[in-house]
Amino acid sequence: MRVKTFRGESMRAVLAQVKRELGSEAVILGNQTVHENGCALCEVMAALEQPDTVPATPAAAKTAASPHRGRADDALPPPPGPGTDWCREWDEIKGHLMALIRPRLNFDALVPRQRLALEFLEREGVDETAILALFHSIVAHAETTVMPALSRMVRVKPLTPDAWPGMAHLFVGPSGAGKTTTILRLALAAREADPGRRVVVVNADGGRGKGRLILRHFAELSGLAYAEADGPEACRALLRGAAAGDAVYLDAPSFRREGEGDAWCRTMGLDDRTAVAAHLVLSPHYAPAQLTHFLRTYQMEQLASCIWTKLDEACNYGSLVTMAHASALPVSVLTFSPELTQGMAPASGKAVWKLIFKHQLPGEYPDRADAGV
Repeated sequence: MRVKTFRGESMRAVLAQVKRELGSEAVILGNQTVHENGCALCEVMAALEQPDTVPATPAAAKTAASPHRGRADDALPPPPGPGTDWCREWDEIKGHLMALIRPRLNFDALVPRQRLALEFLEREGVDETAILALFHSIVAHAETTVMPALSRMVRVKPLTPDAWPGMAHLFVGPSGAGKTTTILRLALAAREADPGRRVVVVNADGGRGKGRLILRHFAELSGLAYAEADGPEACRALLRGAAAGDAVYLDAPSFRREGEGDAWCRTMGLDDRTAVAAHLVLSPHYAPAQLTHFLRTYQMEQLASCIWTKLDEACNYGSLVTMAHASALPVSVLTFSPELTQGMAPASGKAVWKLIFKHQLPGEYPDRADAGV
């Protein structure tokens, strides 16, 4: 599928551009009004199916990732309670159910633009449970584009002071996902946005040796405050600072088992959901089974968003949709470069859609603001 965004002074002018460049077979994926240099413009995302591109993956060959929490528009019942054996058994049961349900999906009931979009998402690696939920959401709302259903599934909540007032931020995720780099990027961005604000980066992992030294070294080089959180007293002091206006970013240890995160938060005094927001840091090049495992392992009461890192190393971004459906977590941050002072953007609807449909990183176009998606 070839996807392109067009802009013009009116819908008629934009549609003329679409027809001129993509032809009469092009379909409209979505439209919105954007503002550029003080002027209101009509923006249309259009697509043209290219039959000789990547072939669709047979439905029977895909393995569906198991959602950790049920959603209102799920086509399947929620999984059983926690436990490795139960989860493995549920994955097998759900796989059989999907094999029965998938042939009954009548994509012909959709308009061409919706069918093309869902087929494209399938090729991008979006799992079948998310595709099924999108299909039923579109039909239930009698919508003519796929974007409203996608926007309900893939929500965004940028990690900014306005969206998360007075909260300390705890970063969790597997080793190597980019937690420490993300913390330093956010800390530098917070200091640049408000030079008078106290910015603190915190090592909350007592087992880390080299990693702790790296965090401390970069903090000292960048002029950031550095702290060690070795118990509840230190954490409570940091939470009081966050409530008073400090920007506090805590690097958590890696966990191995379900429930370990909640137990650790209680031990450290970080179990107040109104004072602490946890963010799951992941990369889209993890395999679906790994993402499902990480979601189960790092599930905790404080979990509030998903941060996607190393986007420049990925070849597709269907896992953003899959994880949004499985976790019900909004996307808060996108990172896409090894540079600490660049390559990071607060999540926005526009950035997510350009990433998924056009493989376009936020740094590859000038305007990153969310246009109301």
